[in-house]
Amino acid sequence: MASTIPRRGINTRKLQGPGEVHQVFTERFKAKFGEWLYQGAFGNVPYDPAVHLGPAHVPQRQKLLAEEVAPVDEDSFGESADAEPDTHGSTSPAETRIWPLRYPLTGLSEESVLTNMANVTGWVQDWHHYEKDLPEGVTVHWLTRQWFRLGQQTLPVAVAVESADALAQWAGFARRWKRACARRDGFIARFEVTRHSTLWSRHCEVLADWAEEDIERLQALLGWFLKNPSSGLYLRQLPVPGIDTKWVETRKAVVRDFTLAVNGQPITGAAQDFNEVCGLRKPASKLRLRILCPKLRASLGGLCDIEAPMEEIARMSLPIRAAFIVENLETGLALPDFEGMVAFMRLGHAISELARVPWLGPDHLGATASQGSLPRLVYWGDLDTHGFAILSRARGIFSRLHSVLMDEATFLEGQALWVTELTPHRAEELRHLTPAERDLYVDLRENKWGVNLRLEQERLPWVKCLQALQEALRL
Repeated sequence: MASTIPRRGINTRKLQGPGEVHQVFTERFKAKFGEWLYQGAFGNVPYDPAVHLGPAHVPQRQKLLAEEVAPVDEDSFGESADAEPDTHGSTSPAETRIWPLRYPLTGLSEESVLTNMANVTGWVQDWHHYEKDLPEGVTVHWLTRQWFRLGQQTLPVAVAVESADALAQWAGFARRWKRACARRDGFIARFEVTRHSTLWSRHCEVLADWAEEDIERLQALLGWFLKNPSSGLYLRQLPVPGIDTKWVETRKAVVRDFTLAVNGQPITGAAQDFNEVCGLRKPASKLRLRILCPKLRASLGGLCDIEAPMEEIARMSLPIRAAFIVENLETGLALPDFEGMVAFMRLGHAISELARVPWLGPDHLGATASQGSLPRLVYWGDLDTHGFAILSRARGIFSRLHSVLMDEATFLEGQALWVTELTPHRAEELRHLTPAERDLYVDLRENKWGVNLRLEQERLPWVKCLQALQEALRL
């Protein structure tokens, strides 16, 4: 059973010449390159999901085989020039065959030939000349008809391609296709478990276009990861010849997916962290803060603007009376001196990292505001849905956290400065907001004043902002 390239969007009465049909096949080859490379990994073995793939792979395999094709034979080319192949069959993945791949030429009636004799004659001659130079595996199918007035006439009815190899040759991609197939087979020979991985469709350009030395480096790296699945090394420490940090950094997604595949894991929708997949040590997350107190700066050798690993910040045990947490970096850099204070900047949703800083007094360490010695914490974020989501997350860590300039009055006063929030936060409810904050969050989500509005903190007048921060410290 063959499959057919549908003629959707094409005038079925139009006589399509060799050049047009060649272009159709070329575009199909480019569009299906990865899928056919994947399907070729199975060879001639009948597809059986229960044998070939684990449950996580089966949906992807079915998707790849669900081509918009239909079985066609010579009997399907009747007198109607408007007939199109049926492309809504219920062929199962196990029964679907891609090859040979056929493209039907227009059907012609005796009447249509009589009224367009010169064009039809030239069209038939074009196909006769063209088929002489077709590569092996590409065939023009002819059908002889016996008509009442024209007698016996032989017309081209379809072009069939027997294999991806033949189509690659015809479309001018033979070298690239053969290189990709050979490399795919080389990977499978070394890592048999990858035979049924969707790697071959997802990363076909790796096989087709990478330099040979990069393919060798990738295989060597994968082999090392297999032998050392939990090395705990930094990327810079990998003892693999030819591998350096820059080489991997520019290919992280590829290395991650190939590593998943050689470990027999599905890669579809993989969101796993690169370092976790490869068993490497993750670089330490960093916090950025400013020392706003002159006395504290003097005790630290004059340091003011610090970006350091979270563990090192946690060990500092700074004797502060209060801390600002501001979303915008420029806002944090512009803050003036405040006695006994520091400012954390640009944390975003990573604000949860502050739970690991004991001298800030997070709730999980038993800290309570009634103890009196805990530093006052003030959060100032953007007036948008994400700003409130970050605030809620922060207050889940520090129940005594106070927000500033995140109220309805501030939002409405800044109407002339409103902009659009491209991707609003999706949560319907944020548990750790005050009633007033919660109401404003709901109003923003429900577009009370306009669609997806936001007021960024850096747009507010600086003098007013400083007054609000000073007032928050006096509460």
